[in-house]
Amino acid sequence: MRDDPGGGALHLMTRVAQEVGAQLLDRFETVKFIPRTEKTAGDFVSDADLTAERMIRDRLQGAHPGIGWLGEETGASGDPNGLRWIVDPLDGTTNFLHGLPHWAVSIALAQGDRVIAGVVHDPFKSETFTAGAGTGAYLNGAPMRVSQDVPLSHALLATGVPAGGRVTYLSHSMRDIEGLMPDCAGIRRWGAATLDLAYVAAGRIDAYWERNLGPWDVAAGLLLVTEAGGDMRPLWPGQSVLETGSFLASNADLGPLLAPRLCDLRDSA
Repeated sequence: MRDDPGGGALHLMTRVAQEVGAQLLDRFETVKFIPRTEKTAGDFVSDADLTAERMIRDRLQGAHPGIGWLGEETGASGDPNGLRWIVDPLDGTTNFLHGLPHWAVSIALAQGDRVIAGVVHDPFKSETFTAGAGTGAYLNGAPMRVSQDVPLSHALLATGVPAGGRVTYLSHSMRDIEGLMPDCAGIRRWGAATLDLAYVAAGRIDAYWERNLGPWDVAAGLLLVTEAGGDMRPLWPGQSVLETGSFLASNADLGPLLAPRLCDLRDSA
């Protein structure tokens, strides 16, 4: 692990994500019976999330007990500047609880704010997106690349629209959509950030932006995009994507074109 922390961990991360994904898929068949609570207005956590995070933590820390931890449901432990796992056990919980088959398991390994390995696994579609720093990005073992040579008028974009108790940047999102919708081929709101990022990496979506997410929503997908040849930039100047959860992910051509058209977060600072 010390000589090759990303490559040595990626096989373990992939195996764990697929194992936990299979358990979640079983629970998805009886989703209406799963206990759940509301963390904040419109933001849910279920027994499925909690069980999945425990399983991931047990597997990863059992194999490498010296590595730190940051999980959506269980918080942080260890040195935030050292090696740490960054985990979202069930991204797209609201989709999951409503029976919508669009959700994923996300596991990243980071050294401070530098992500060195990432996995996003979609059990329902049997798709596993993986990347290691400097080794490329892959979908079910096959190399993947961001889209190329797509004019904005033909581009399919994605974003997140704040809801419930997390509407700080709702006005920014609405202005972005109003400004870009007439000039692109469409804007999607899927409800699972890890898959939006994976889809940018796979060339299915040409660009995706969002604000105020957690590092567990972003870490693995950030590496997928960059290793697939994409452009990943913060929306809050001078701060990292993991710090703010506010970013634009795109193919190499659209990033410089779209960035000046998105509302500047400094307006709200």
